[in-house]
Amino acid sequence: MIPLTKTAKPAVLVANEGTWTAEYVSYVSGATVPEAAKTRYRHPDVKAALRAETCGKCAYCESKIGHVAPGDVEHIAPKRVFPERVVDWSNLTLACTECNRRKGDYHEPTAPLVNPYVDDPGQHLVFLGPWVTHVPGSSSGHITRGQLALNRPDLLERRRERLEMVQALLDRHAAAPGGPLKEFLDEELQTYVAAEAEFSASTQSVCSQISPP
Repeated sequence: MIPLTKTAKPAVLVANEGTWTAEYVSYVSGATVPEAAKTRYRHPDVKAALRAETCGKCAYCESKIGHVAPGDVEHIAPKRVFPERVVDWSNLTLACTECNRRKGDYHEPTAPLVNPYVDDPGQHLVFLGPWVTHVPGSSSGHITRGQLALNRPDLLERRRERLEMVQALLDRHAAAPGGPLKEFLDEELQTYVAAEAEFSASTQSVCSQISPP
């Protein structure tokens, strides 16, 4: 998990947020919500904007959306608990289907999950190679790691593969003479630690400890 910054609200929400919210809340308090009103937060323009601000990754586990699943528009504060925030731009992000499923309607004000738009994930989560643990004393980090199963086997395997690729690059970098090859390997390493890269928090952690000479 890396820090995320909210971008400008999509025009479709600027124009319709108030109407869509009032309609959804009125349905929730009464009968069944019609499908059209229930899924407006999934509008293609909303999803495209979320994909851009999350670098095309799950906001929680950093899996590249599209590599594992189409991705879900996720409500940070669950819409079941906060129906008035169903299309609130500050409450929407992008998550892989598995993180979205595991998070579900979790809401506990005294023990919140880490919110990458508000919190610094590095104050709550520690990346030790492919493994994610929590900062001692951080209840949010402990709960986030457990609730989202950030060490589930598929994630561990894919993080491990990623870090093995980085280790190979670091070895080549250490053995390379100066000049164009070294510069090329420098640039290649930067692509693995950039915010756009899959599992960049794990990669950044490893590279900060084993930095090239």
